[in-house]
Amino acid sequence: MANKSVYQDYDIDALNHFGLNGDPIYGVIVGSEEKDVLLTQDQTTYEKIRDTLSDSTETGITFINKKKAFILPKCDVSQDRLKAALKEHGIKVTNDYTQADLIVGHSEISRQFDNGENIQSTMLLAKLWNYNLAKGYSNSGNSPTIANLIDNSKNGIIVTTKISEAIRDWDLEIEKNLYDEWMITGLAINLAYIIETTNVSVVDPETILCSSANKLVMDEELLTDITRQLNGGTEDRVLAAKIIPTIDYTKNYHLLWQFAQDNSSISHNFNQDKDVQYWMKESQWITFYHSSAQDMILWLERNDKLDSASFRYLEPTVRREISINNRDLYVFQVSVKKEYQKYLTINKKEHEKKI
Repeated sequence: MANKSVYQDYDIDALNHFGLNGDPIYGVIVGSEEKDVLLTQDQTTYEKIRDTLSDSTETGITFINKKKAFILPKCDVSQDRLKAALKEHGIKVTNDYTQADLIVGHSEISRQFDNGENIQSTMLLAKLWNYNLAKGYSNSGNSPTIANLIDNSKNGIIVTTKISEAIRDWDLEIEKNLYDEWMITGLAINLAYIIETTNVSVVDPETILCSSANKLVMDEELLTDITRQLNGGTEDRVLAAKIIPTIDYTKNYHLLWQFAQDNSSISHNFNQDKDVQYWMKESQWITFYHSSAQDMILWLERNDKLDSASFRYLEPTVRREISINNRDLYVFQVSVKKEYQKYLTINKKEHEKKI
């Protein structure tokens, strides 16, 4: 049974499929163990594997026919939230990628590491710049465990901060410089191969969350309630943190703007909450927070989302913010430009809603 570690044994068929069977495999120290990673200078294949794992091939309609999902490491939505959303469609989450027919992919699976910095042990792929490969040592320093790992390594160990803090650089026997390399883990290669050669498909977290029936539309009552909770005690704020990620950020943008204006504290109060942080990113909370009412109207117009409800909500604020000098000598009359006057009309649907 496979586990969720990125350090899987490399499938020979997968290596051959991607033309990586001739590329070297080196060691990285994870905890007190050596783990294998493949390094290549084939950027094209690296990017192909990355895109295979991160680009969604399912829609909100099609993914619900799957049975078991495997969530890639480093996902910026919590596993609990994804589990709950997948469960609505009868899809179970598994930690064994070989049992899954659906992969929850995302863009956080790769990043660059520089100058020997420690490589995150949950990173599927990485660009490595300016590293060294050690194949021995002259002095074990203060870490015999690391020294033994280097001594017993067949292909050499990639030198990271963890090693250089334990063994001085000049006590390491450097085999070569890894100046510009692309690192691909066993899980990345094996899983990309499965996706390309079987009916296993990829879905992104956003598609899963948007298909959930447990979405709340921001209205003025919810805006009042959630603001009260955020300004309340610890229990109220904990409850708010559960509610915020369920708010639909594709509706009532004017109220989402008001929510951002009224609640600047959520950016630091919940900076460790993955689901709130994900919601803030996807909802463009930062953009809305830094936007004036006029900025918001123009943003809605540019994105073809301006309607009567949002304009009539935001325009009075814009009007109050008009700055006019020389009031002692002149009388000014302000009116909405002709091209925006159509938004002042209440349409039939909105009228019926008010009744």
